[in-house]
Amino acid sequence: MKRVPVHSRTLRAGFKGMRSSVDESVMDWDYSPAVLNYRIKNGVLTGELGLVAARGFHPTVPEMRHDYPALPDGASVKGIFHYRRRYQGNYDDRLVIQTTTGALYYTAVFATDTWHAISGYTLTGDATAVSYNYGGKDVLLMSSPSSAFAVLDDASVKQVTSAPRFSSVTVHNERVYGTLNGESNQLWFSDDFDPENWTVSAEEGGYISFADECGDALMSVSFLGYLYIFREHGIYRLTAYGDQGEFMLKKLFTATGRIYKDTIALCGDRIMFLTDEGVFSFDGYNATPAMRELPKVFYPSYSAAAYHDGAYWLACTLSVAELEGGLYTANNALARLDIREGEISLLAGYDVTALCAVRSHTAADVVTAVVTADGCRLASLSENGGVFGVATPKIYRTPFNDLSSSAFKTVREVTLTTRYDAELRVRTDEETHVYALAGADRPQTVFVGKSGKKIGLELRSSTGLCHITPPVVKLDITA
Repeated sequence: MKRVPVHSRTLRAGFKGMRSSVDESVMDWDYSPAVLNYRIKNGVLTGELGLVAARGFHPTVPEMRHDYPALPDGASVKGIFHYRRRYQGNYDDRLVIQTTTGALYYTAVFATDTWHAISGYTLTGDATAVSYNYGGKDVLLMSSPSSAFAVLDDASVKQVTSAPRFSSVTVHNERVYGTLNGESNQLWFSDDFDPENWTVSAEEGGYISFADECGDALMSVSFLGYLYIFREHGIYRLTAYGDQGEFMLKKLFTATGRIYKDTIALCGDRIMFLTDEGVFSFDGYNATPAMRELPKVFYPSYSAAAYHDGAYWLACTLSVAELEGGLYTANNALARLDIREGEISLLAGYDVTALCAVRSHTAADVVTAVVTADGCRLASLSENGGVFGVATPKIYRTPFNDLSSSAFKTVREVTLTTRYDAELRVRTDEETHVYALAGADRPQTVFVGKSGKKIGLELRSSTGLCHITPPVVKLDITA
C-alpha cells in the first residue's frame, strides 16, 4: 500500500480586522471578510458595541444619566439637532427632533422633561440647524431647501423670509453662512452679528457663486480659522474675516466621486466624509482615504455621520451577506471608525435613520434614531453589546478558502479562550460543524477531526459581554 504523506500545520486567526478589498479565496487568516457586532480591541473580540434608550445628562455629574421621554405618539424622526443654550447662568441645552411630517419638538438635555411641541413653523426635507448667540441670547438657526430660514429662541420661532432657503447653515467668526444649491449654486453670508440680515451690499451680507464642474454646494465647516466649503466633487477654503472685501477663496481638493452631505463631520483635528470611493479624512490641506476596508456602501445619500470619543460613526447600508434580506427604511449598519487606530467595528442589522453629536458642558454622546418593530426610538451609544436590552447576534468569520493548497486538510483541534458562552463553527467544503463553548477563564480545546479542501471558522455569540482570544487551529494536510 502506498503511504500518503501527511504534515501538520498550526494556523492562527489574527483578529487584525475586516478586509473588503481582497477576495476571500486568497485572504490571509489574520483578517476577516465579516465582523458583525463584535469589536476588536487589544487583539481580542469584545462586545463593546451597542445602543440603549437615549439618555440625557446631569448638569454637574457626567456619570449620572436620565432617560429622555418616549417619542410623541406616532412620531418618526428625520432629523436630530443639539440646541446649546444657557438661561440665567444655567445650562439649559435642548434636544430638538424633526419628524418626517416636518413637526418639531424639544426636550431638556440636563433635566428630566417631556417633549414640547414647537408651534408656528414646519421644517421639512433635508434640514440643517446650528446654535448661535444672537443679541445676548442662545438661539437655534434652522433651514432646509423647502422651509424658510428661522430663528428658534427658547420655544418661539421667527421666520426670516428675506433669507434664502439653505441646504446648510454654519457660524464662522461673526457671520452666518448658508449653502444654496440647484440652479443657484451659492454660498451666502449674513451681515456681521445679524443672522436676520441677508441684504446684499458691500456693508451687509452677500454671496459667492460657483459656476464650475464641482457640483452643488453641500455644507460649509468652520475649521482651523477658515471656512471650508464642501461641494459634491470638491473642497474650497474661504478666508473670511469681518470685511467681505478681503474674502479669499481657494480650491483645495477635487473628488473623483461624489461627496455626501450628511456624512461630513468635524472630528477634532480633521474633517471626515463619505464619497463614492469610500471615507476620506481632510486635514485642512489634503484629503486622504481613511477607511478603505469598509464594505461597499449602497444608497449613500441616506448615510449620516457624527463624531464622538475619537471615532467617526457612520450610519450606512452595507453589502454584507449576513445583512441581506432585511427590511430597512434607511440604513442597515452603524460603522465605528477609530480615527487614531484605523479600527473598524460594525453594529449591524439595525435601521439607523439619523445621528446627532451632543457635546456641551458635561454632555458627550451621539443620539441616534432607530426604526424598530415597535416604531421609531431614540438611542444613545453603549458598550453593553446589546440594542434596547437585547444582546446583538455577533459573528466573526475567518476566510473560507483552501489556504493556497488543493490538498485535503483535516482540522484536528481548535483552541481558544472565551470568558462567556459562545459558539464555534467549523466549515469544511459543503458542511458546517457546530460546537457550543461554555465561558471560562482558561483556554479550551475543541477536538474536530473534520476534513475538506476548503476550511474556515465562525465565532458566534448571543451574549452581550464577550471576550474571545484568537483561535489556534491544528491541521493535518495530506499532500
